[in-house]
Amino acid sequence: MSTHKTYFHDIEAWPHASRRMWIGYVVGFVLSLLLTAAAYFLAVYAQFPPLPTTTALILLLACIQFAVQMNLFLHIDFKPTSRMRLITLGFAVVIVGILVSGSVWIMASLNTRMMPSEEMMNQYMERQPGI
Repeated sequence: MSTHKTYFHDIEAWPHASRRMWIGYVVGFVLSLLLTAAAYFLAVYAQFPPLPTTTALILLLACIQFAVQMNLFLHIDFKPTSRMRLITLGFAVVIVGILVSGSVWIMASLNTRMMPSEEMMNQYMERQPGI
């Protein structure tokens, strides 16, 4: 038997019993499928007349699914060993947020700088022959 420890053993993300690991993954997969299907059917066949109710329920399902995936797939819980993984995840979220918001900012800026105003567009269309 090998005594070689991997990174996953060091951060205690590797369950000691393989049966427990597979049960956790199967339960997480089934819960994720059910939560996704519930959100889909809620969005498509919404029976709630006010839109904020449907939106709030979909956001609640998204938060529950986030918690399920964090716990069952990424093994991030309230143990002290999960702290470094949580810090790494937070850093990744910040980086992705910066990339997305920066991209949207650049596209919006280019849109306002490159697109002519409605008045300029009408003047251009009036000057074109045969239109």
